Amino acid sequence: MEQDLDTLAKRVKFVRQEKGLTQAQLGKMIGADPSVIGNLERRNGKSSSYTEALAKALGVNLSWLMSGSGDKQSENGQELKDSQVKQNDYVVVGGKTDYALVEVPYKDLKASCGGGYVNLEHPEQKGMIAFTVEFLRENDLPIDGKGLLLMHACGDSMGYTIPHGTLMLVNTNESEYDNFISNKIYVFNADGESICKRAFKNLDGTVTLVSDNADKIRYPDQIVNKDKFYDFSMEARVRYTFSKQ
Repeated sequence: MEQDLDTLAKRVKFVRQEKGLTQAQLGKMIGADPSVIGNLERRNGKSSSYTEALAKALGVNLSWLMSGSGDKQSENGQELKDSQVKQNDYVVVGGKTDYALVEVPYKDLKASCGGGYVNLEHPEQKGMIAFTVEFLRENDLPIDGKGLLLMHACGDSMGYTIPHGTLMLVNTNESEYDNFISNKIYVFNADGESICKRAFKNLDGTVTLVSDNADKIRYPDQIVNKDKFYDFSMEARVRYTFSKQ
């Protein structure tokens, strides 16, 4: 006998149980308190601000989850239970997972750990690299992958920290002067050139851009005042690097 799935809550509960997930597990997958799932199911809710995140976490079609009509299978043709099959088709970072993989675009972009690199206005996308929800959560990154990007470093000004050719996972959501964290590495756009430096916020409002390379004759520290710093256009924070061994 076909189950009555006439509300969002019933559809969420049906798929959650089908996948063998607890309310707490599903809550973590969408970055919400477990009570959000419990309240939705208990009150037989017909809508939720987390609907899009729920569809992605459960591996189902968003339209079906919202209305109950159409194909339940996710739009990319991949159910959550097939995640291990999908892992075989991708470079996957984060090990095995029972959750849907999160795809991050890998573009033909470079940030110079030196004097600057001019990227194409419309860089080619070289592919996608899949990350597990667990990896993103562990590194305090958005579990839906929004704002994340993979690009390469070039040059040697960041020394052993980020060698030439290193693949970098950057977060474009972290790109505001008022919120940037001192002693972290960022990608900047300086007069159209992409550079990668460690940044320090000083008490007088200036910012010191530092190369990790110990050769300060070739790579001196640069102090930038706040007005000039805005011209630098902070683009992203470097959150993880994949160095060649």
